[in-house]
Amino acid sequence: MTIEPIMSRDVHHCRPDHTLDYAASQLWEHDCGSLPVCASDDDGEPRVIGMLTDRDICMAALFQGRPLHELKVADSMSR
Repeated sequence: MTIEPIMSRDVHHCRPDHTLDYAASQLWEHDCGSLPVCASDDDGEPRVIGMLTDRDICMAALFQGRPLHELKVADSMSR
């Protein structure tokens, strides 16, 4: 069995400078639990630099005690 038949082709992502409220809205809108975090490389091509999960967002909200619109994806993603 290969992964191709069950993988998603329409992948949504966020950037490290996005806020966590933006990322949370993307997770909700696209009914998913994680987003790849992408940044541009030297050639301007996007590349994956990390992952952000709904759990990462919840833990950031709990432990940092600040609104999600004040928190950046870069501070909560897994590298």
